[in-house]
Amino acid sequence: MSRYLDVIMAGFGGQGVLLIGNLLAYAGMREKLHVTYIPVYGVEMRGGTANCTVVLSDEEIGSPIINFPKSLIIMNRPSLDKFQPRLADGGIQIVNSSLVDKGLVESGGRIKSVLVPANELADKVGNPRAVNTIMLGAFVAATGMVRLSTVEACLAEVMAAKIVAINVTALRTGAEYAMKQLEKAKKTAPAKKAPAKAPAKAPAKAPAKAPAKAPAKAPAKAPAKAPAKAPAKAPAKAPAKAPAKAPAKAPAKAPAKAPAKAPAKAPAKAPAKAPVKKAPAKAPAKAPAKAPAKAPAKAPAKAPAKAPAKAPAKPAAKKPAAKKPAAPKKK
Repeated sequence: MSRYLDVIMAGFGGQGVLLIGNLLAYAGMREKLHVTYIPVYGVEMRGGTANCTVVLSDEEIGSPIINFPKSLIIMNRPSLDKFQPRLADGGIQIVNSSLVDKGLVESGGRIKSVLVPANELADKVGNPRAVNTIMLGAFVAATGMVRLSTVEACLAEVMAAKIVAINVTALRTGAEYAMKQLEKAKKTAPAKKAPAKAPAKAPAKAPAKAPAKAPAKAPAKAPAKAPAKAPAKAPAKAPAKAPAKAPAKAPAKAPAKAPAKAPAKAPAKAPAKAPVKKAPAKAPAKAPAKAPAKAPAKAPAKAPAKAPAKAPAKPAAKKPAAKKPAAPKKK
């Protein structure tokens, strides 16, 4: 999992804002991270504004300039007014509640805020100027980007050796205070969120899925397939093929071939099938039309025409030939 964090530290000139930014950069380099550090300050020695931007990442950093930081260290009221609106959603800010009114600090919504009375804690440590290291200790404990022991080891690189010990104490004091504040926030947060999430998920999923699937699928498929396929195929095929073939072949072939065979077969098949399969409408229409038309037309036309024509023609030619015996009278 990649490690990345950017932070803007802001406060008055003289509060040591640039020093703790430089210290955090050294700690990141000691933990083999890519680091950028950009200080911004005015010309004033005291009382002006100062801020710095530090970026820590285990990958190469594209730009050291951060417009919407993921975290803030706010040392005074003007810094809160300037940078709090720019803090990214889900970010965290460490605020010096000794110089900033708690009512102005945004918390419990889009960002997380940790209030640290740094001035009072510095007095307890024994060095009022240790406000900056107390704030840095709180920041390291709240974010966990680098180890506190790494920061303590880098103190000698940014400050005199004689004040390293007291700043180690200041770092630990700020870290302990921040951890206590975070633990209190965790104890109160689950108490409010747990009852809202548990009842919403459990009853919504269990009863919604069980009754919806069981009754919807079982009755919908069974009655839809059985009556739709069975009656549609059986009656459509049986009556369509049987009556169409039987009456069409029987009456067409019987009367067309021979009048002697037709009356023998027709009366046997026609009356048996006609009343059941609607054949009487077709059989009487074809039988009387073809039978009387062919039989009387051929029989009387050929029989009388040939018989009388040949019979009287032959005897009329032979009878007058018998008059030949009259020839002897001329002698």
